[in-house]
Amino acid sequence: MKKLTLVLKLILRAKFIFKTPKKNDLIIFDKESVIDLNNCLSKFNFFVLQTRLENIDEIYFSYKILKKIFKNYFKGNLFTVYLVSLIELIRPRVVITNIDNSFKFSDIAKILEKKTNFIAIQNAVRQDFLEFDYLYNTKQIKHNFLKKYYIPNLFCFGDYERELYKKLNIIVKNFYPVGNLRCANFLHHIKSENDSNEKYNSDICLISEYIGDTYLHATSSLGKYVKKKLNDPKLPINISITRAHVEMVKYTIKFCIRNNMKLIIPLKRDKKYVPKFYKTEHEFYKKNLDKEEFDFCQKNFLEKKVDDFSSFRAVLNSKVAVGFTSTLLRDKLATGGKILAYNLTKQNMFDFPINGICSLCDSSYEEFEKRLLEIYSISKENFFSKIDKRPDYVMKFNENNSTINLIREKLYQLGVNQN
Repeated sequence: MKKLTLVLKLILRAKFIFKTPKKNDLIIFDKESVIDLNNCLSKFNFFVLQTRLENIDEIYFSYKILKKIFKNYFKGNLFTVYLVSLIELIRPRVVITNIDNSFKFSDIAKILEKKTNFIAIQNAVRQDFLEFDYLYNTKQIKHNFLKKYYIPNLFCFGDYERELYKKLNIIVKNFYPVGNLRCANFLHHIKSENDSNEKYNSDICLISEYIGDTYLHATSSLGKYVKKKLNDPKLPINISITRAHVEMVKYTIKFCIRNNMKLIIPLKRDKKYVPKFYKTEHEFYKKNLDKEEFDFCQKNFLEKKVDDFSSFRAVLNSKVAVGFTSTLLRDKLATGGKILAYNLTKQNMFDFPINGICSLCDSSYEEFEKRLLEIYSISKENFFSKIDKRPDYVMKFNENNSTINLIREKLYQLGVNQN
């Protein structure tokens, strides 16, 4: 009944386009990918394939599409068959997405990989994969979601992903470590501006990593029941993550007050785009901190501005960034900055992939303060001599050949023509 209701709402909401889409060398898979891919694909024509039922506002319908749907009828559910049929009629050389954890992308790649090239661009640290693996192996969830993933070509952050996916038995045919496209977009953006980043300078940048809505955003293909279960605040791992994050915040506040350090806390959610989660993030801090701590945080919050790359500005302009598992920690390290990745969960799946001075686990406040003071006071050269792997292990970065350029070059190699 729920599926029928969703289909009826879609039919009433969407605009029907009674024609077959034109042939195109390039398809962007999932409209959500467009923002991050805009710079990268500015020299190409492309077709945007809407792949989320809840967001579709256009439906293509023609005799050719109907004929293809009948031909592909047994290749999946009706929506999958519709998407497969559109792709076959558009005949792209490449289908690209930056929603690298999309089940739908994996489903369709399995069906059509012999006809076109499927590329997924990593958009975040895949901590969710480690958590799925842990929850399945400890029998807290019944389904092994990792078996659903299948990626012919993954443009990933660094060499670490190659090891991680192999460990988790996730099928990826080809790995291309290219770094973080979002960080490349930020660096591209600031080249053309005259504004000073002085207001983002800080001694310590505490990366806000409120966990409450992680699964809802990271796994939109999961069923409603499963998402509800994974977001259950009483799930032991969620309790552990919340406690760890609260302690990290409290320790960092105490550190900055005791040592007279300037703090900045870039918030995770943008009020403009996700007002509900923006409110929840503020409530998280208010609920878990005492009045003095919360007042101090409020004075140092940096409102999230997705369009202005506020989080990147704050992290890259700090002397030291402190966080839990955020992608921004890797970006900071890769671009030559100092970090402290802090894991208080007692679960090694949350440990930073690089050991040494840059990571600390399950410590007292005194140990945290001692480590952070050491990181703050030493030179960058000394800091990097005290870690056991090169930063590009977790995040490739080349100032002279950006992630944007690397992706473009690969598209050229695959025969995608410029506009």
